[in-house]
Amino acid sequence: MLSFKRGRAQRGDTNAAIEADLALTDWSFLPENQWTAEINLEQAPLASLQQLAGTSYPVLGKITGQFHGHGTRSAPTLTGLFDLAEGDIYGVTFHRLRGQLSVQPDEARISNAELRFFDPGKESGQGAGIITGSAAYRYGDQNLTAELVGAALPLENFEKLQMRRLPIGGQVSFKAKVNGPLRTPQAEGTLRVVDLRIGQDVVGSFDGNLTSDGRVAHLEVKSAMTTGDISGGLTLALGDPYALSGKISIRNIDLDPFLMTAMHVQKFSGHGVADGDISVNGSLKQPENIVVDANFSRLALNYANVALVNEGPVRFRSSQQSLEIDTVKFKGTDTNLQIEGVIRFTGRRTIGLRLNGAVDLRLLSGFFPDFDLRGPAQINAAVEGIIERPRITGRVHLENASARSLDFPTGLSAIKGDIIFDATRLFFNDVTAEAGGGTLRLSGGVNYAETLLRYDVSLRTDRARIRYPEGMSWLVGGNLRFAGTTQSAVLSGRVTVERVTLNGGLEVAASLVSSKQGINGPSTGSPFLRNLHFDIEAGSAPEARLEWPNAELRAEANLRVRGTWEHPIILGHIHVMSGDLYFAGNRYRVTRGDVNFANPFRLDPVMNVEATTTVQQYEITLNFNGPSSKLSLAYRSDPPLPANDIITLLAMGQTSTESATRSGGTSGSSAGATALLSEAISSQVGGRIEKLFGITRLRIDPGLAGVGSTGASQNAAARVTVEQQIAHNLTITYVSNVGSTQQQVIQVEYIVTRSISIVALRDQNGTFGIDVKIKKRFP
Repeated sequence: MLSFKRGRAQRGDTNAAIEADLALTDWSFLPENQWTAEINLEQAPLASLQQLAGTSYPVLGKITGQFHGHGTRSAPTLTGLFDLAEGDIYGVTFHRLRGQLSVQPDEARISNAELRFFDPGKESGQGAGIITGSAAYRYGDQNLTAELVGAALPLENFEKLQMRRLPIGGQVSFKAKVNGPLRTPQAEGTLRVVDLRIGQDVVGSFDGNLTSDGRVAHLEVKSAMTTGDISGGLTLALGDPYALSGKISIRNIDLDPFLMTAMHVQKFSGHGVADGDISVNGSLKQPENIVVDANFSRLALNYANVALVNEGPVRFRSSQQSLEIDTVKFKGTDTNLQIEGVIRFTGRRTIGLRLNGAVDLRLLSGFFPDFDLRGPAQINAAVEGIIERPRITGRVHLENASARSLDFPTGLSAIKGDIIFDATRLFFNDVTAEAGGGTLRLSGGVNYAETLLRYDVSLRTDRARIRYPEGMSWLVGGNLRFAGTTQSAVLSGRVTVERVTLNGGLEVAASLVSSKQGINGPSTGSPFLRNLHFDIEAGSAPEARLEWPNAELRAEANLRVRGTWEHPIILGHIHVMSGDLYFAGNRYRVTRGDVNFANPFRLDPVMNVEATTTVQQYEITLNFNGPSSKLSLAYRSDPPLPANDIITLLAMGQTSTESATRSGGTSGSSAGATALLSEAISSQVGGRIEKLFGITRLRIDPGLAGVGSTGASQNAAARVTVEQQIAHNLTITYVSNVGSTQQQVIQVEYIVTRSISIVALRDQNGTFGIDVKIKKRFP
């Protein structure tokens, strides 16, 4: 007799406490020798125990148990309680499996078993997730007996049912009784699936009945859904080769989760339904030969506000080896499309599809989420070659289509022409489009045979408006070329600028030329635009203009745009020849100006601009000089005035001496407040009225003295000034005192040259006069 007392055994992470007695014959443990043992396991990895026993079953976890064994070596008996935690059986994960184990010489039995998917109290609405029951297996005749009950089992835990793009969820409950040989048992049972979820959508609930006579197992399924219906059955032969056959009928079934998977999108903004039959044939022994044959009598789709419906039956056959699509036709808004072909998933993995007919471009928005595509297109194309590198041949004809990128400032409309596919590339054939009020002509193509798409597209236009960066609008014509890949591309070319408009006026101009960070383009989340670089030459057209509200300058320029989409850089020179602008109630004539862009790191142009204005009988000249970040201002007047008087004259329309005289010796704060109030009212009200009636300038002075009154006899009155520029050298000004219809001023000014002008005036007293002004500067 060999005895072990308080023994401990260790192998890897497995620890066991053992007490055992073995009867030996001549120190040998023979088949007829008796033995007894007490074995205690604590959190022992099941993989280590299987390695020790020389087995390899797909069962994992940590086992705790107390086991008692006795008998002979040839006829052992083992009983005990076990607890398997953090388990995994055939890919199904669970929290804990408990039960009573009894191993006899002729059978193995598990009684009072309980399997829990979740820790008690932590189900969190996922269902109870419990299986209870008993099972026994006889070694001699390989007979299996089992009775199991499952309650609210989470389908998410069944890994073999899951697909990365089409996850399955819900809860399944069942009752099953099995009796008979392991490979051909007799069985009966019921199952119920509650809230079956495919992807993110709940399809519905189902009831099923399972029967087996030992030769054939049959499953009948019936749906319990508020809308739609699924019914049918599957039959499985329980002998080699385990033939599988069945048919499922669907009525008004939601296709949205399947369409999301097919289109590789996270959210489907449309809706699809189907009626038809789906048949399955094959064998489990050769799953690669299982064929799914679908025949839909109705396949309706509403996507991107385009309604499509099949014309005639829709038939396709699918297996692990291929997908075969019989000729199918779809009709809908601007769509009459026919599709047919075969895709092979084995061997050379060839593809052969044909598309023919009309299609609404809105249907492509799911595949290109960053683009808004609209309009009809005629397609006649074939897709051939292998799946990894398909060859597309054919033609797409566009007629009055439109396209817009969500990140690009200008969209294309009225697109006409042909896009021709030539096996490895597409090119534009006589393609025109409208953008920004002009016509664009596209040429070049895209090579899609390489891993990265490679572009070489040219664009030509006589005139188009582009709003970029924010707050600016360019009227340009010229040629541009876009070349590169989606990871690195260059937009180059030469354009001629006819007009530049600053929508926000001087505020935008000041922010652009004084920004320490330089011009910032619109931010974008597109990697394509973030990797886009500029190399564009820009020249000015004759009579090119720079405009903003109440300003128009004539200039000539030679610029070069570099940098990236989010951080463009401007280099070059702008020469201002002449122009007019209104600021703080005064009209300024720009007599000369130069703006040089020489800083390649940020927009800090060097400026030298001179502007003149006339206030009363004084001509005031302002000169801006230096870099915009440190701009210096010099001013002078003719006749000469002190510097303080020039500033007072520009701000309040009168010199400090005149202000003191007209206020009767009182403080000039009243006049200053009136001037500020006048500017505030004119900027808020005048701008809207100017846009409404198309006048050049409207100014309201709310509290000025009556026209013609002086000294203590002044009476507060409001004055309205309306100015209209008929041509660049002809201006009419009308001034009226709202307190007296007799006090009106009308002035017509005609600029002959920069130094000669003619002014005709009718003053508030009704007196007419003509002045000829000749300016000459003496050295």
